[in-house]
Amino acid sequence: MADMADVLPPVGYGKVSSSSLPSNKASPPPPDEEKTEKNRCESPLRRAGSIVKLRHCQLPVPTAQWLPKARFSTADSKPTNRGTSEQDSAYSSKEVEERMRELGPSGTNLYPRCTIKQKERDIKTLVSEFEDDEGASTPESSPAADVQVSGRIASIRLSGSKLVFLDLVKDQSKIQVTISQASLASRVDLDAFKRQTRLIRRGDYISIQGSPPFRSKNGQITIKASSLPVLLSPCLNRFPVEQPGFATSEMSESNFTPRHVEMLTDPNVISTLKARSSLIRTMRSFFEQLSFVEVSTPILSASAGGATAKPFETGSTHFDRKLALRIAPELYLKRLIVGGMTRIFEVGPSFRNEGVDKTHNPEFYTCEFYAVDHELTQLIKYTHQLLKVIAIAMQALPMVAPSTEQSRLLIKQVSESESFAEFDFMSTLNSALGSDLPNLSSPGAQKALIEIFETRSLSTPSNPTVPRLVDKLASVYIEPKSLDRPIWITNIPECLSPLAKSYVHPSVPNSQRVAARAELFIQGKEVVNCYEEENSPFEQRRKFTDQQRLARQDERRQQQNGIVVVDEEAMTVDEDYIRALEWGLPPTGGWGCGIDRLVMLFTGRERIGDVMTFGNLRAVTRGAEKKDS
Repeated sequence: MADMADVLPPVGYGKVSSSSLPSNKASPPPPDEEKTEKNRCESPLRRAGSIVKLRHCQLPVPTAQWLPKARFSTADSKPTNRGTSEQDSAYSSKEVEERMRELGPSGTNLYPRCTIKQKERDIKTLVSEFEDDEGASTPESSPAADVQVSGRIASIRLSGSKLVFLDLVKDQSKIQVTISQASLASRVDLDAFKRQTRLIRRGDYISIQGSPPFRSKNGQITIKASSLPVLLSPCLNRFPVEQPGFATSEMSESNFTPRHVEMLTDPNVISTLKARSSLIRTMRSFFEQLSFVEVSTPILSASAGGATAKPFETGSTHFDRKLALRIAPELYLKRLIVGGMTRIFEVGPSFRNEGVDKTHNPEFYTCEFYAVDHELTQLIKYTHQLLKVIAIAMQALPMVAPSTEQSRLLIKQVSESESFAEFDFMSTLNSALGSDLPNLSSPGAQKALIEIFETRSLSTPSNPTVPRLVDKLASVYIEPKSLDRPIWITNIPECLSPLAKSYVHPSVPNSQRVAARAELFIQGKEVVNCYEEENSPFEQRRKFTDQQRLARQDERRQQQNGIVVVDEEAMTVDEDYIRALEWGLPPTGGWGCGIDRLVMLFTGRERIGDVMTFGNLRAVTRGAEKKDS
């Protein structure tokens, strides 16, 4: 009988033709029986119509897929479009009320305390041990004692009125359970058996006791129940049909599924989060083996420095001060180097008040390290070593195989390459443009760059400062070279690197000032940024001042149009940090990596929200009131 489970359709919430079911009026209600404390199944648990549907659910009816824009109505099983959060809440409340009526009168303990029994076994361990000792026992001849397992019901299949098949899942492991009236240790009459087995739904978390596992003829690892299931936590909403890949679907305000539901429907979501955890753990281990010390720096401070970006600003109710969320931990980490630490790293969140797209989220995770007496080539060497270790860790995860051709190619490239191709920023642009860039520090640089954009019919940035214009040229002519292989971009202009040491480029014309900086791009995404830190307080002040000058260099043209837009992403002059440099920052190498993007690359996920625990900012703020205009 166990083999029938592979052909029986699941009990669920797909479309059921009304013509295939008898009328609700024609079905008598179940007999009322007095509920007892020992057996909660002795209460009237379903209305007549519901029982009729469940008694006929073994018919081979088509199952509708769970779609992002639809839920299933308990009234007619037709898809209902999801809308605002208020509509979702009303719809969910209706589902909950109906399920609670089905579960019985108030006072029934649907959420008992956890009571671990001696026979309790974890599904993953039970399945693993069985596979290690394949065929050692059968349910008829096994001398071993019964086992007890708990898990969430992934599917229910009925074979007549006396046999039920369940798939229980827990921690990404699955086991099949057969519940036969004839095999129960205690005698249960047919009506009680049907009421109890039809009480449970897909999504319910239950505990059940049964035989040691065996393998059915069709290969399912199975236990035969010796008692009726015990409901530990009911699912009060319609449980979706498993749909792998669902988490990567497009998401909008009207097309949204909560993260915990995605996790229930798509096992890839949990696999990706486990891969993320493994990657971060691998990074920590790598740096600790190199004698780095992990530290934590402030997330809230008076100013947000360390990168070129617009910060989130807030205030304190304790004292009258403006505060900002950090956009990078860099400046505080370098203060620790000034204070005497020599090798430090930090893993944590940073925040930038910018847009949301496939590769950007205002809240993101980074890893940064700083090491005294390290120059650029050593930082690049560490990067290659780290990527190799991560590739090995990703391949070792049983549930997270690289899911795309690009992610498999990346692991191959990282594992087999001792170095990546390097592209000199200035030389590559000069070659691509067919002419030499103007001196980027000269007064006429902005005008000359805009002429290049116009000549090549390129769209200019909204606030066309020299840093923005040069960065746009790099995104067009250099970064795409990383689509089929990882590349390093070196000798990046000083105007794009105010915190790095700089010098005059040794070979390109026009005395271009460039930074001792390198960026690693993989598949078009910036993944690693490293440079030799500027440690002169005088040079640092000049570079901060230049950033402010460049931020306002389009001000005259804007004033003529009646609008003045200052580049809010430009770094301000951080006097406190400059005072710290006056105490003496040793020659230091600094390195930063975007963890979210790295997880995307190694798992083959296309959207940054897919590798974040609760998705991007749009997902976690859904339903919040919009900012007043």
